Amino acid sequence: MIYKNNLKLLFGSILLIFTLMGCSDSSTSADESVAIIQGSVEEEASKAKSTASQTSAEGTVVMAARVASNGSIEAISETETEVNASGQFTLEVDASTADRIAVIAETGGGTLKGYVSANVENGQSYTIKPVNVESTAETRIYGQLVADGKTDVVHSSDIEAAVNANVAAQIYTSSSAITHVAAGLSNSAEARAQFISEFEGDAEAKLNQYFETMTDVQLQLESNLAASSSAGDREAAYEAFLDAKLNAYTEAGVDVSTLAKLGHLKVNVMQNSITSVSSSVRNNVKASTSSFAAIAIDKAVQASAEASGVSQATLSAIADAGVTLRGEVKSSTGASGEIEAAFEAYHSEVRSALESDSSVEASIIIAIDTELNSVGGAKLLFDSALSGVVSAGTISDIYVEFTNSVHSTVEAQNALIGDVNASAIADILIFINLFS
Repeated sequence: MIYKNNLKLLFGSILLIFTLMGCSDSSTSADESVAIIQGSVEEEASKAKSTASQTSAEGTVVMAARVASNGSIEAISETETEVNASGQFTLEVDASTADRIAVIAETGGGTLKGYVSANVENGQSYTIKPVNVESTAETRIYGQLVADGKTDVVHSSDIEAAVNANVAAQIYTSSSAITHVAAGLSNSAEARAQFISEFEGDAEAKLNQYFETMTDVQLQLESNLAASSSAGDREAAYEAFLDAKLNAYTEAGVDVSTLAKLGHLKVNVMQNSITSVSSSVRNNVKASTSSFAAIAIDKAVQASAEASGVSQATLSAIADAGVTLRGEVKSSTGASGEIEAAFEAYHSEVRSALESDSSVEASIIIAIDTELNSVGGAKLLFDSALSGVVSAGTISDIYVEFTNSVHSTVEAQNALIGDVNASAIADILIFINLFS
């Protein structure tokens, strides 16, 4: 399926988030015969999205490049410039000479790369995120996706959401790891299309609209990162990016309940696709991709809680649990078990909130959740079915079966569960059991 960037929509919620954070991502260039690429270079090896500090690389030679159809990054002649005393560079390149524009920086520690996550046009100016180890890993992954013919299903923002500094530091020099991570992104993107088609319908139109919006969001993130002057600025920019990512899906017509499951799906397909890389890389990729899943699950649980009829005190407790979940996932170091522990704690906090609500029969909630997690229960069958699965053709059925099983279990206790919407309670139990 090919997702063409053929819609011109920029939604108010996305615009508001990024307008509050900084300037536009691109502008008109005075010279209509070239495109202007602006950015900075950071030479240090480990640069976290939330903790990176700009390091001046004055005198570093920077040049424009094209991403060839085989994925190689080829320098474009007569585009060389140098990083100035402020650590910044400005390149001029004739966009008609290449379909995909990248940047190469020759530093004392080696070659660093970045790429423009949009179709570059002459007469326009583009600001890219700092060129460093992280951008180098992302550019190599992008090149592999070009070579594999997968850039129609994998968006640049998918790469952004999967590769953090810890991942990048471990894979940017490894062709094998780059290949595996690119394959994981391809598999999860293809599963996304199949999943939205199964649960929502009209997947192509929704993903077209989502991609169009996310191109603007990605460019704005890169502009904000380039303009940031503190770790707090960079953390805020990335948090806004993740929130805008969720908004882009919902504005395209994808329901938040679908997004909660989709977030879980993408984490699992990615993990199942990169079993050949080190456990450290896998853990760090899981930490990075779980950030969006945490946001989506939090939003879905809150929406279902509001629909269930529980008290305001319960809604507040559930919202607080979501804040804690997002914070713990965001602060994960990638250590084994950290993500699982965060979702386990969230599961316990949300269930406790339901049990404490006067409209809910606590013993029934406990009984249902225990049954779901028992040997032979729906949750364990769900986890077993997902083990090793990367195929888009089979994964949707696994989520449908789990959803139906949980709803059937709750429906059987409908008369006893309390004065609440049983279907909404079933949805909450689905969401909090996805990861735990």
